[in-house]
Amino acid sequence: MSIDRLALPRRAACLLLAGATVLVSSTACADAPAKPTIAWMPESVPLTNGQATLALHWDLWWGTNGDHWKLRHNNTVVHTATLTPNGQSAQSGDRSLVVTQSGAQTLVVELCNGAGQAEQCTASDPRTVTVGSGSSGGGDDGLTWPSPLQEFNQPYTNSSNKVVGAYFVEWGVYGRAFPVRKIPSQNLTHLLYAFIAICGPNTSLQQANPQGYNALVQECADQQDYTVTIHDRWAALEMSYPGDTFNTPVRGNFGQLIRLKAARPQLKILPSIGGWTLSDPFHHLANDPARRATFIASVVQFLQTYTFFDGVDLDWEYPGGGGANVTLGSAADRTGYSALLTELRAALDTLGTQTGRTYLMTAAVGAAPAKISAVDYATAGQKLDLVFAMSYDYYGGWNGVLGHQAGLYAVPNEPVSGFSGNATVDNLLAAGVPAGKIALGVAMYGRGWNGVTGVQGGNPFTGTGAGPINPGTWEPGVLDYRQIESAYTGGDPGTGVNGYSVGYDAGAQAAWAWNASAGKLVTFESPRSARAKAQYALSRNLAGVFAWEIDADNGRILNAMHEGLGHGGVADRIFANGFQAAP
Repeated sequence: MSIDRLALPRRAACLLLAGATVLVSSTACADAPAKPTIAWMPESVPLTNGQATLALHWDLWWGTNGDHWKLRHNNTVVHTATLTPNGQSAQSGDRSLVVTQSGAQTLVVELCNGAGQAEQCTASDPRTVTVGSGSSGGGDDGLTWPSPLQEFNQPYTNSSNKVVGAYFVEWGVYGRAFPVRKIPSQNLTHLLYAFIAICGPNTSLQQANPQGYNALVQECADQQDYTVTIHDRWAALEMSYPGDTFNTPVRGNFGQLIRLKAARPQLKILPSIGGWTLSDPFHHLANDPARRATFIASVVQFLQTYTFFDGVDLDWEYPGGGGANVTLGSAADRTGYSALLTELRAALDTLGTQTGRTYLMTAAVGAAPAKISAVDYATAGQKLDLVFAMSYDYYGGWNGVLGHQAGLYAVPNEPVSGFSGNATVDNLLAAGVPAGKIALGVAMYGRGWNGVTGVQGGNPFTGTGAGPINPGTWEPGVLDYRQIESAYTGGDPGTGVNGYSVGYDAGAQAAWAWNASAGKLVTFESPRSARAKAQYALSRNLAGVFAWEIDADNGRILNAMHEGLGHGGVADRIFANGFQAAP
């Protein structure tokens, strides 16, 4: 029987060839390489004398190497170069491309192994540069700080003096293409850098992200367990941006944050230690005085090294258990967490005496009743300057229970008691946290389900989900607000596109998008619900509001947070291309 190998996937064809009587080299059947990443490039480049030069650099920081790479320009291969594989070590490449036409230029790097029918390639995320848009001046050259507001972000005056914070993720510079420069910093009081890691046992990261775990092990090779550390050195310290040179002492996100801090000295910038897959070491150190001392000394040293930070944010998920590693957590964490906060607060005060600065200590905390009851907030509430209540992720595609993932108020017959922003605030107040230290969480994303069945009376939340909506923006079940607006609601306000209808529960102050024919449901924070949360924070005399995560917003959610706090805006708007629109 003959087999049409051309009809088979490349890997299948390779395996067939390897099993045949012909000789095929091992290289021809090599595994596909790991995914390369294109380094930062300007969003726009002017045409000068009819041409523009696009300087491209790509990196593979860890993973299966390639033996050659290709550059695609607007889906056409314009360059191919050989590489020397070296196991799992880093690889990189450079190429300058001269463009003579204006408009969007899309670049993709393919890292490949093998040849011909057996070739295995892995493509980078695309990078698009607009040629010609900045030729008349006014463009963002990446050198002038503070940077202009982009997308729909509008400038506001913080007349309430309330907290308006946001988390910026270290990995956002990759596929999300969201560097520090895109942060709408003039509209923030607090910026939290996620995440700083802790050396030591971390099964959660190892299981969820083996490549990230290997990078952390390498970073910790010369460090003691339970010391804080950079996780992604390239993103944090080494990636180059405009103005950087080979001898710039600190590049990457930190170099950009140094520039941001110089331009906006009033902005409080905090490193957030921990996170969902980086919290395992907290469980091992909190109840051990010697390990706590090691951790705290390393935090102090970190702040002495990177002086643009204004304190530290702890994101232990979670004291008492219920985090990514289900084997960790005990009642003893209650005492350990209090001891950690008490000793860290004392160390920060001592450091402040030495430097003449005041260092903040904040914490991102679980919003569910069980997470709150696991912490001694009578102590924590006194030691912490701010408590960032993660009043989101109440419901999601990890199970089939449908509910508003970031609802402000409970609905009648709430599936899980205590899963609302209002209940979270009440529980934190009852536990001993002063109202003036609570910042209410706003989600710049939504969660969703596939296969929703059993809906009654047209209310999708009466049904049952059959798994996370897939694909998500970056992972199944999770959608950036930017994508929700463009692909689900059709704008703000929007009635729905692509088979979705849009609804709003005025009682819960929560938005949703529902595709009845496909059985797909998305629960999300909208500008209306974000505005309601900020108004609520004002009415309850809370510290303010904060959001996870800033790269997922197109500006509308942050704008709404300001509007809910009663902040006035300015008539002009600056878009991503750097030009001001008329008032």
